[in-house]
Amino acid sequence: MGGGCLVVLYILGALLLLIIGVLLIRVGVYISFGQELLVKVKIGPVSKQILPKSEKPKKPKKPKNAKKPEEQNKSENKKPDKKEGKGKKKLDLTFEDIRSAVPALFDSLERGLRKTRKRMKIHPMTVSVTLGGDDPTKVAEMYGWGCTAMWTIMPQLEQLIRIPDPHIHLDVDYNALKTRAEGELGLSLLVRDGIGIGASFGIPLLKWYLSARKNRAARDRAAAKKDIKQVEHKGE
Repeated sequence: MGGGCLVVLYILGALLLLIIGVLLIRVGVYISFGQELLVKVKIGPVSKQILPKSEKPKKPKKPKNAKKPEEQNKSENKKPDKKEGKGKKKLDLTFEDIRSAVPALFDSLERGLRKTRKRMKIHPMTVSVTLGGDDPTKVAEMYGWGCTAMWTIMPQLEQLIRIPDPHIHLDVDYNALKTRAEGELGLSLLVRDGIGIGASFGIPLLKWYLSARKNRAARDRAAAKKDIKQVEHKGE
Protein backbone atom coordinates (compact mmCIF):
# COMPACT_ATOMS: atom_id res chain seq x y z
CA MET A 1 0.00 0.00 0.00
CA GLY A 2 2.82 2.38 0.96
CA GLY A 3 4.73 1.60 -2.24
CA GLY A 4 1.67 2.46 -4.35
CA CYS A 5 1.29 5.82 -2.61
CA LEU A 6 4.96 6.61 -3.25
CA VAL A 7 4.53 5.83 -6.96
CA VAL A 8 1.53 8.18 -7.14
CA LEU A 9 3.48 10.91 -5.34
CA TYR A 10 6.43 10.47 -7.72
CA ILE A 11 4.09 10.75 -10.73
CA LEU A 12 2.38 13.86 -9.34
CA GLY A 13 5.76 15.40 -8.52
CA ALA A 14 7.04 14.70 -12.04
CA LEU A 15 3.88 16.25 -13.56
CA LEU A 16 4.23 19.29 -11.32
CA LEU A 17 7.86 19.75 -12.35
CA LEU A 18 6.89 19.35 -16.00
CA ILE A 19 4.16 22.00 -15.70
CA ILE A 20 6.52 24.40 -13.92
CA GLY A 21 9.17 23.76 -16.58
CA VAL A 22 6.70 24.53 -19.39
CA LEU A 23 5.50 27.72 -17.67
CA LEU A 24 9.10 28.93 -17.37
CA ILE A 25 9.95 28.37 -21.05
CA ARG A 26 10.67 31.58 -22.93
CA VAL A 27 8.89 31.89 -26.25
CA GLY A 28 9.19 34.64 -28.80
CA VAL A 29 8.36 35.89 -32.25
CA TYR A 30 10.36 37.98 -34.72
CA ILE A 31 8.59 39.92 -37.49
CA SER A 32 10.16 41.86 -40.34
CA PHE A 33 7.77 43.69 -42.67
CA GLY A 34 7.96 46.05 -45.60
CA GLN A 35 8.72 44.75 -49.06
CA GLU A 36 8.49 41.19 -47.72
CA LEU A 37 6.94 39.67 -44.61
CA LEU A 38 9.22 37.48 -42.51
CA VAL A 39 7.95 35.71 -39.38
CA LYS A 40 10.00 33.49 -37.06
CA VAL A 41 8.94 31.86 -33.81
CA LYS A 42 11.22 30.68 -31.05
CA ILE A 43 10.44 28.19 -28.28
CA GLY A 44 13.31 27.91 -25.86
CA PRO A 45 16.46 27.35 -27.94
CA VAL A 46 14.50 26.15 -30.99
CA SER A 47 13.75 28.65 -33.78
CA LYS A 48 11.55 28.10 -36.84
CA GLN A 49 10.64 30.30 -39.80
CA ILE A 50 6.88 30.49 -40.43
CA LEU A 51 6.75 33.00 -43.31
CA PRO A 52 7.72 32.89 -46.08
CA LYS A 53 7.43 29.13 -46.21
CA SER A 54 10.40 27.32 -47.65
CA GLU A 55 9.53 25.72 -50.97
CA LYS A 56 9.81 21.96 -50.96
CA PRO A 57 10.99 20.21 -54.13
CA LYS A 58 7.96 19.12 -56.09
CA LYS A 59 7.61 15.45 -56.80
CA PRO A 60 6.88 14.50 -60.40
CA LYS A 61 3.18 13.85 -60.80
CA LYS A 62 2.10 10.46 -61.98
CA PRO A 63 -0.03 10.52 -65.12
CA LYS A 64 -3.66 10.07 -64.19
CA ASN A 65 -5.77 7.49 -65.95
CA ALA A 66 -7.96 8.91 -68.68
CA LYS A 67 -11.58 9.24 -67.62
CA LYS A 68 -14.23 7.21 -69.29
CA PRO A 69 -16.74 9.14 -71.42
CA GLU A 70 -19.50 8.49 -68.86
CA GLU A 71 -17.37 9.78 -65.97
CA GLN A 72 -16.35 12.83 -68.02
CA ASN A 73 -19.99 13.72 -68.72
CA LYS A 74 -20.83 13.36 -65.03
CA SER A 75 -18.00 15.68 -64.05
CA GLU A 76 -19.08 18.26 -66.63
CA ASN A 77 -22.71 18.14 -65.50
CA LYS A 78 -21.78 18.33 -61.83
CA LYS A 79 -23.37 21.30 -60.11
CA PRO A 80 -20.97 23.90 -58.80
CA ASP A 81 -20.43 23.82 -55.08
CA LYS A 82 -22.44 26.49 -53.32
CA LYS A 83 -19.55 27.17 -51.01
CA GLU A 84 -17.36 28.16 -53.94
CA GLY A 85 -17.21 31.87 -54.57
CA LYS A 86 -18.35 32.70 -51.07
CA GLY A 87 -15.57 34.49 -49.31
CA LYS A 88 -15.35 35.11 -45.62
CA LYS A 89 -16.79 38.41 -44.50
CA LYS A 90 -14.12 40.83 -43.42
CA LEU A 91 -14.50 43.18 -40.51
CA ASP A 92 -13.81 46.59 -42.04
CA LEU A 93 -12.67 48.68 -39.10
CA THR A 94 -12.77 52.43 -39.37
CA PHE A 95 -10.22 54.80 -37.86
CA GLU A 96 -12.84 55.84 -35.30
CA ASP A 97 -13.38 52.20 -34.23
CA ILE A 98 -9.69 51.71 -33.52
CA ARG A 99 -9.27 55.07 -31.82
CA SER A 100 -12.22 54.51 -29.48
CA ALA A 101 -10.92 51.06 -28.53
CA VAL A 102 -7.37 52.03 -27.60
CA PRO A 103 -8.00 53.51 -24.09
CA ALA A 104 -10.07 50.59 -22.78
CA LEU A 105 -7.90 47.90 -24.37
CA PHE A 106 -4.69 49.52 -23.19
CA ASP A 107 -5.97 49.64 -19.61
CA SER A 108 -6.63 45.90 -19.63
CA LEU A 109 -3.29 45.24 -21.34
CA GLU A 110 -1.52 47.37 -18.73
CA ARG A 111 -2.98 45.29 -15.92
CA GLY A 112 -1.68 42.12 -17.54
CA LEU A 113 1.77 43.59 -18.23
CA ARG A 114 2.21 44.73 -14.63
CA LYS A 115 1.98 41.09 -13.54
CA THR A 116 5.00 40.19 -15.70
CA ARG A 117 7.31 42.49 -13.67
CA LYS A 118 9.20 43.47 -16.85
CA ARG A 119 10.00 39.89 -17.81
CA MET A 120 8.63 40.60 -21.29
CA LYS A 121 11.13 42.01 -23.77
CA ILE A 122 10.73 43.79 -27.11
CA HIS A 123 13.91 43.86 -29.15
CA PRO A 124 14.44 44.91 -31.86
CA MET A 125 11.80 47.61 -32.23
CA THR A 126 12.32 49.59 -35.43
CA VAL A 127 9.15 50.85 -37.09
CA SER A 128 8.67 53.46 -39.82
CA VAL A 129 5.14 54.42 -40.91
CA THR A 130 4.26 56.89 -43.66
CA LEU A 131 0.58 57.77 -43.66
CA GLY A 132 -1.24 58.30 -46.94
CA GLY A 133 -4.74 58.37 -48.37
CA ASP A 134 -7.13 60.08 -50.72
CA ASP A 135 -8.49 62.43 -48.02
CA PRO A 136 -5.83 64.89 -46.75
CA THR A 137 -8.02 65.89 -43.79
CA LYS A 138 -8.27 62.32 -42.52
CA VAL A 139 -4.57 61.75 -43.13
CA ALA A 140 -3.71 64.83 -41.04
CA GLU A 141 -6.11 63.67 -38.32
CA MET A 142 -4.52 60.21 -38.25
CA TYR A 143 -1.05 61.76 -38.07
CA GLY A 144 -2.00 63.98 -35.14
CA TRP A 145 -3.65 61.13 -33.26
CA GLY A 146 -0.73 58.81 -34.03
CA CYS A 147 1.82 61.26 -32.61
CA THR A 148 -0.30 61.78 -29.50
CA ALA A 149 -0.74 58.04 -28.98
CA MET A 150 2.96 57.37 -29.56
CA TRP A 151 4.16 59.95 -27.02
CA THR A 152 1.48 58.90 -24.53
CA ILE A 153 1.66 55.11 -24.75
CA MET A 154 5.37 54.50 -25.37
CA PRO A 155 6.60 55.94 -22.04
CA GLN A 156 4.08 53.74 -20.21
CA LEU A 157 5.13 50.67 -22.18
CA GLU A 158 8.79 51.29 -21.35
CA GLN A 159 7.85 51.16 -17.66
CA LEU A 160 6.11 47.80 -18.12
CA ILE A 161 8.28 46.07 -20.74
CA ARG A 162 12.01 45.90 -21.41
CA ILE A 163 12.54 47.83 -24.65
CA PRO A 164 16.30 48.40 -24.90
CA ASP A 165 16.49 50.48 -28.08
CA PRO A 166 13.14 51.57 -29.57
CA HIS A 167 13.03 53.45 -32.88
CA ILE A 168 9.62 54.65 -34.13
CA HIS A 169 9.22 57.10 -37.02
CA LEU A 170 5.85 58.49 -38.09
CA ASP A 171 5.54 60.60 -41.23
CA VAL A 172 2.87 61.72 -43.68
CA ASP A 173 2.78 61.83 -47.49
CA TYR A 174 -0.24 63.63 -48.92
CA ASN A 175 0.66 62.46 -52.43
CA ALA A 176 0.52 58.77 -51.48
CA LEU A 177 -2.79 56.94 -51.80
CA LYS A 178 -1.85 54.22 -49.31
CA THR A 179 -0.08 54.02 -45.99
CA ARG A 180 3.37 52.43 -46.05
CA ALA A 181 5.00 50.64 -43.13
CA GLU A 182 8.30 48.85 -42.70
CA GLY A 183 10.47 47.69 -39.84
CA GLU A 184 11.20 44.80 -37.53
CA LEU A 185 9.84 43.70 -34.17
CA GLY A 186 10.97 41.01 -31.77
CA LEU A 187 8.99 39.98 -28.70
CA SER A 188 9.78 37.35 -26.08
CA LEU A 189 8.12 36.33 -22.82
CA LEU A 190 7.63 33.39 -20.47
CA VAL A 191 4.72 31.04 -21.13
CA ARG A 192 3.23 31.84 -17.72
CA ASP A 193 3.31 35.57 -18.50
CA GLY A 194 1.60 34.94 -21.83
CA ILE A 195 -1.21 33.11 -20.05
CA GLY A 196 -1.61 35.96 -17.58
CA ILE A 197 -1.70 38.62 -20.29
CA GLY A 198 -4.16 36.58 -22.32
CA ALA A 199 -6.49 36.27 -19.33
CA SER A 200 -6.36 40.03 -18.65
CA PHE A 201 -6.51 41.21 -22.26
CA GLY A 202 -8.45 38.50 -24.09
CA ILE A 203 -11.93 39.13 -22.65
CA PRO A 204 -11.93 42.94 -23.24
CA LEU A 205 -10.57 42.35 -26.75
CA LEU A 206 -13.36 39.86 -27.49
CA LYS A 207 -16.00 42.30 -26.20
CA TRP A 208 -14.58 45.06 -28.38
CA TYR A 209 -14.51 42.77 -31.41
CA LEU A 210 -18.16 41.76 -30.94
CA SER A 211 -19.15 45.39 -30.45
CA ALA A 212 -17.25 46.40 -33.61
CA ARG A 213 -19.07 43.69 -35.59
CA LYS A 214 -22.40 44.95 -34.27
CA ASN A 215 -21.57 48.55 -35.17
CA ARG A 216 -20.42 47.46 -38.63
CA ALA A 217 -23.69 45.61 -39.23
CA ALA A 218 -25.66 48.67 -38.11
CA ARG A 219 -23.72 50.89 -40.52
CA ASP A 220 -24.37 48.43 -43.37
CA ARG A 221 -28.11 48.40 -42.63
CA ALA A 222 -28.23 52.20 -42.48
CA ALA A 223 -26.36 52.45 -45.79
CA ALA A 224 -28.71 49.91 -47.41
CA LYS A 225 -31.79 51.85 -46.24
CA LYS A 226 -30.29 55.07 -47.58
CA ASP A 227 -29.70 53.47 -50.98
CA ILE A 228 -33.28 52.16 -51.09
CA LYS A 229 -34.68 55.60 -50.27
CA GLN A 230 -32.56 57.19 -53.00
CA VAL A 231 -33.81 54.64 -55.55
CA GLU A 232 -37.44 55.21 -54.51
CA HIS A 233 -36.98 58.97 -54.72
CA LYS A 234 -35.56 58.69 -58.24
CA GLY A 235 -38.47 56.46 -59.21
CA GLU A 236 -40.96 59.09 -58.20
